[in-house]
This record gives sequence, C-alpha cells and structure tokens, in this order.
Amino acid sequence: MCGRFTLAKTPKQIREDFPELPAPARLAPRYNIAPTQAVCAWMADPAPRMEIFSWGLIPHWARDPSIGAKLINARAETLLEKPSFKQAFRRKRCLIPADGWYEWQTAPNKKKQPMYFHRSDGRCFAFAGLWDEWHDKSGGMILSCTVITTRPNALTRRIHPRMPAILREEDHSAWLKSEENDLSLLSRMLEPVAADGFTVHPVSPAVNRATAEGPDLVLPVTLPPAGPIQTELF
Repeated sequence: MCGRFTLAKTPKQIREDFPELPAPARLAPRYNIAPTQAVCAWMADPAPRMEIFSWGLIPHWARDPSIGAKLINARAETLLEKPSFKQAFRRKRCLIPADGWYEWQTAPNKKKQPMYFHRSDGRCFAFAGLWDEWHDKSGGMILSCTVITTRPNALTRRIHPRMPAILREEDHSAWLKSEENDLSLLSRMLEPVAADGFTVHPVSPAVNRATAEGPDLVLPVTLPPAGPIQTELF
C-alpha cells in the first residue's frame, strides 16, 4: 500500500531529476500528500505534460465520484482483471513524481510507527500511476489518478508487504507512450525496484494527521528500546 508520500523538491530540482519531462515554474513543497488531495503527474497527450489530479481514481463510468477514496492504489498483479483499472492500464498511464513515501509498523504496544522511505541521494523518482477523466451531468470534470503498488523489495519487506511501483528512469518514456500491444512489457516495468539506493527511518507520529505539513515531518526520530516490531497493513 502507498497511503502518503512527499514531493518537497523545488521545480529546479525536479527538472534536474526529470530532464526529459516538463516541470512547472512554481510548485509548493509537500511533506504529507494524502488520499483525495491534489497531486501533480505527467500524462501523454500525446507529448508529456504535467497536470493536477485528485489522488484516488474515479473511473469515467462511475456514478459517484466518492469511489475515488477507495481507489488510491492499484495492485500491479491484477490491473487487467479489475474493471476500475484495466482500461486505464491500456491507455491512461501517468508518472507521479515523489521524493519519499510513508508506511506504518505496529509496535509491541500496538501503536503504529510511521516510517519514511526515500532515496539515499535525495533525488526524486516516479511512481507508476493510472489516470482517468470523470464528468458529471452539469459538465464538471475531475482528473484523478491512482498509485500502482507491487511486491516489496528487500528493504521494504521488513516494514510492509507492499510498496509503490517505482519506475526505472529508462522506462519513463515507454510507460507513458507504449501501445496496448506492449502490455507484457509494461507489466515487467512494475517489478519491485532494487533496494540499493533507498533508505528508511522512523519519523514523528505527527504525520498521521492528513492536515500536517512541514519539513519536520520527514526528520528522523529516535525510538525507545522495544521488542521486535510486527508488520501490519496501514
């Protein structure tokens, strides 16, 4: 699962990490992006462009847009089986920039400890995502997206049984532009990224509040001595 993430880099840093993609001139740093909130992502139309999406996919055929709150993640293994995702996987894929994400562990005292994953060198990376366009009867339109998840790598599995599907840099262009007959190639792109180059540390429980923001949220904290921590879905 991926239920919170960060994108705190400046537009200049984003351009440096994604030189082949357009970046906005202004972008507020975000340290606690939560479901149903606005996220930026690249889509191909046909050239790549960045748009603002609501996090939580609303399929174009949905009667009620509130379904998006239940579709913040899509499992890589079942994309072609789920009505909510199979058409988007074929035709509406996106790249969601991030510089970290949170997962939660359950401690022996039953409290959930937030853990922050990020690249050791501090650079951005891209989640594999899907998007769709929903229209209401009055002509209103919502662009929405979901983050694809996959099996955990060696680092993540100590904390959580799922992780976001992070695309390798050489796959960015193909993820956006590949045709339907390349679905097997696209599926291979969703294998867990290598753990090398990523790290994780505990952070303040303040991140549990979806309204919390600020750089203090990603700072390491020292945990009190305790017994083994058990994994649990957040």
